Amino acid sequence: MFPKRMLPLAALLAFAATPALATEAIEESLNRLIPNAEIDAIESTPLDGMYEVRYGTDIFYVSEDGRYLLQGALIELETRDNLTERSRNQVRAGLFADIDDSELTVYTPNGEQRGVLNVFTDPNCPYCREVHQDMPEYLDAGIKVRYLMYPVLGDRSPEIMNRIWCADDREDAMDRAKAGDPLSDMDGSCATPQNEHMTLGQALGIRGTPALITEHGAQISGYQEPQAVIERILAED
Repeated sequence: MFPKRMLPLAALLAFAATPALATEAIEESLNRLIPNAEIDAIESTPLDGMYEVRYGTDIFYVSEDGRYLLQGALIELETRDNLTERSRNQVRAGLFADIDDSELTVYTPNGEQRGVLNVFTDPNCPYCREVHQDMPEYLDAGIKVRYLMYPVLGDRSPEIMNRIWCADDREDAMDRAKAGDPLSDMDGSCATPQNEHMTLGQALGIRGTPALITEHGAQISGYQEPQAVIERILAED
């Protein structure tokens, strides 16, 4: 589950838009079922008498009387729109919008910024290095790339990642690390957000790197050709 500071304003407003009796019944039922978890939002759905309940990016559908629970994707067949994934995207977008660039290693395009790509990365991940090699293509397309710490490959990955974040020039340190340099000449003893980034990634269900999240919250696992990712980002606007 996510820390409560990550709860977006839209989630708070959702309670006001939901009939009070339905909210009360759903909360009472789920609090019995999951006593140690706090509901982030309850919202209406296109289905009469069925409500969307969010625990972070975990989404369930519960009847207004709190008796029945459905788990799975809610899809509008006419448009083939995955309403469940749309809700998850909104939550993820809010989470990353709250993370300041100062907490990350950021590559910014020289010209017009047309989109943002958040990337959970590991210095020893081969496919992460391929993503990094594609950096010029992303920047030329106006995509700002924001790296988060997710050192899960190898015992030295956490140490190397800390050295990047402690560097005076994080971009240069990241470039060196992506080329296979363990940065042994650099100090990694400063305070870094490694634990926070790991917790966020785990809450999002990320099991490996690279993991890419667009500005609007779409999650892409594994390496993808940059042009496909760029087209997806630009299509979100």
